[in-house]
Amino acid sequence: MSHTYPKYLLQLAGVAILYSLLYFMMRDILASRFYEGFWKIAVFYFLLFAVIHYLRLRQSTGNSSIRFFMASTTIKLFLLLIILAFYFFINPQSAIPFAISFLIAYFLFMIFDVAKAYKLMKNNS
Repeated sequence: MSHTYPKYLLQLAGVAILYSLLYFMMRDILASRFYEGFWKIAVFYFLLFAVIHYLRLRQSTGNSSIRFFMASTTIKLFLLLIILAFYFFINPQSAIPFAISFLIAYFLFMIFDVAKAYKLMKNNS
């Protein structure tokens, strides 16, 4: 665990930087739907996925790792939906740009997370 977690953090930071660069490059295409605080979303996802992966490494034995992955993914999804709903009520005028930014980041980070979780589960079986 000790040598794989720093490597995961570096790769996760790469995903966060990739998201920020892609989103910044799309600012002309997104125009009115561009969310200025997109980098805050990258930091949020980096922290969220880093914590979840650390907990996953601690639970990485047999069937418990699969159950933990499914439970953490479900909890993550509901947490993110709550954040989106809360933002829609608090700041409705910029809710659509925020939602677009938030969901683009979610899909990018989830693709990375699923690939890493699959590799972790495959190595442990």
